[in-house]
Amino acid sequence: MILKTTVLVLFVFCVAGNSYGQETESHGWLFWSHEQKLSNKWQLSSDIQLRSSNNFKSAEVLLLRPGIGYKITGEQTATAGYTFFGRWDADTGIKSYEPEHRIFEQYEIRHQIKKTEVNHRIRLEQRFLDQNVFAQRLRYYVQGKFPFQVDSTFEKGIYASVQNEIFLNVQNKADVNQSFFDQNRAYLGFGFKFNDQYDLALGYMLLYQVKEKINNRSHIIQLSLKTSL
Repeated sequence: MILKTTVLVLFVFCVAGNSYGQETESHGWLFWSHEQKLSNKWQLSSDIQLRSSNNFKSAEVLLLRPGIGYKITGEQTATAGYTFFGRWDADTGIKSYEPEHRIFEQYEIRHQIKKTEVNHRIRLEQRFLDQNVFAQRLRYYVQGKFPFQVDSTFEKGIYASVQNEIFLNVQNKADVNQSFFDQNRAYLGFGFKFNDQYDLALGYMLLYQVKEKINNRSHIIQLSLKTSL
């Protein structure tokens, strides 16, 4: 399982790294994800992200994603929510603001293979873009957490994280980037699990995104905090 996941991520890194006709950027992302239990079946979730502009010059993106989830089983959760995506572009010397509003529905499965924690997520987004453009995008995310300790339970300690997420334009690609394939995010990092409520990780992400004129490859350093109460 570990070998297959590692080979998959390395393959994605190589494909993105050898693509032509692209620009390369460097960014930093701060990410806080929280789950708040309401009952045995219901929970609130929220994601907050702050992303830098190229070469870490200034803040460029603020993302807010609240949602409400229903636990189908102990391992399966269905969630619906709203995403605010705000971008500030200062490359021209004058800051311009480009907001995007999204509604999303997602289905998530979390399970364990021996010591490895595996998370699968499918998310459908309804995107309300600038200039009254509507589009839908499908995302598939898979993550594996590999703890360094040898005991069967992983309640605290250091782990390695390998993940990948692919984005597909399933409606109105003509007004997005003219492509069914939108982007891919491959990630490798290390984290420390304090307990079941707090988890801190630092890693590297390679983001490859298709755009109308020239494709983009971004090297991203991400610091993420996950909390659950």
